[in-house]
Amino acid sequence: MAKNNLRDKLDGDELDLSMMSLTEVPVKDIAALPRATKIDLSNNQLTILPSNFATALSNITRVDLSSNKLKELPSNINHLQNLQYLDLYNNQLTDLPVTFCQLRRLKWLDLKGNNLNPALRKAAGDCLNKKECEAAARNVIAHLKQRQAQMENERLQRLKREEEMEAARQRAEEEKQAKKRAERKAAKEKKKAEQAPPTKVKAEVNGRAPVPQKIAAPKSSNKKEKKKSKQATRSSFLGWLNLLLLVCLMGTLAGGVYLYTDGDFSQKGLNAAFTKMLENSQKLADLTAEAFQPENLKMTAQTVGKNIAETSAAAWATLEEYTGDLSVYTTPVINITTEVLNWLKAKSVLCYDWICNNVDWAYIVEIMKSAMNFLHEQWLFVCEELSKNKAFMSGVETIRTHAASVLEFLTILWASVCKQLGIVVEYIQEEGPGILATVKEQATGALHAAKQSLEGLVK
Repeated sequence: MAKNNLRDKLDGDELDLSMMSLTEVPVKDIAALPRATKIDLSNNQLTILPSNFATALSNITRVDLSSNKLKELPSNINHLQNLQYLDLYNNQLTDLPVTFCQLRRLKWLDLKGNNLNPALRKAAGDCLNKKECEAAARNVIAHLKQRQAQMENERLQRLKREEEMEAARQRAEEEKQAKKRAERKAAKEKKKAEQAPPTKVKAEVNGRAPVPQKIAAPKSSNKKEKKKSKQATRSSFLGWLNLLLLVCLMGTLAGGVYLYTDGDFSQKGLNAAFTKMLENSQKLADLTAEAFQPENLKMTAQTVGKNIAETSAAAWATLEEYTGDLSVYTTPVINITTEVLNWLKAKSVLCYDWICNNVDWAYIVEIMKSAMNFLHEQWLFVCEELSKNKAFMSGVETIRTHAASVLEFLTILWASVCKQLGIVVEYIQEEGPGILATVKEQATGALHAAKQSLEGLVK
């Protein structure tokens, strides 16, 4: 509807739009006439009021919507804070939004001719004269205020029940974890008692009691201050380290999301990427569980040990070509190293047994899935909010526009780097043999001199 046509229907502060077969309210055109504070929309074909009706026309004081087909009022009707007169006669309303009770200046209300619920019909009354219509406004607002308070009370009770259920669940979980920890501790103490040798009691020698140990003197305040300073420095360092790890984790997560979505950050692309991430996480969990099986661990350890032994033997044979037999010096070192490796092997077996017996991998996988679901929901929410931000979306469009030029620049840069690497490789191929021969000759002389020095010390 043209603005000039509305001006023709404006008489003072009254705008008459009745009997025009309107199916929707021309909110923008009415808002362009701030002088119009009394609007007559009766005898039209309106079935719903737009969501911006109350926000854009908050200055109106009188509205006549009688003889339409309205089935409901917008929930933000409370924005009509200046509304004093409202005629809803002969519509199809069954209820009013609870926000209606916030119309503090409403003095007159007519709800006759609507199929209202019994409680609201009783509060509205008949409205056969001015006095009854004024009473209807007061009674309906009071009724809706009471209903709003009741709904708020029910909401609080529901939240309280949910909090109690969550607290009970957490207590049960804590009791379960405490029971598990107690069982693990008892098993650990039992195993430790079985493995520990019997303690020897020191007997008195020649009737003399053992000499009591000296009690260390308390540290000076200066040492305490140094210790506090060192702890503060360590805490600060740990704080920065944690921040760095968090940044790295967020960067890795963002890179992973970009790779999984192939640059498609729409809701469809994110859902598809999330499905792939869940599938891959399950595959990773299965592979990890399979890798921790005793047979696979044994095979891996044998393969790694064999490779290390072969590499060490080859390196040792090459070394003895220049130095001769060094077994006199290396045998004690090998014996000590063997003892250390055996100790590490025994401790590793204990750690592996503890992990197999005490770690609940299924529970860990469920926690990871729950965390990924939560991150997925938060990511969808952030993407939805960012998609509504015009400045952000314009920036994304700008980046997409210049993406081709950026890729072209990176391609040229990579070609230049590859060219320089080729030059370096060619130089190494040409000059490398001579440099290696010189280094080998100097290393042979140094090892020979070291051998003679060691033999001299032994003699």
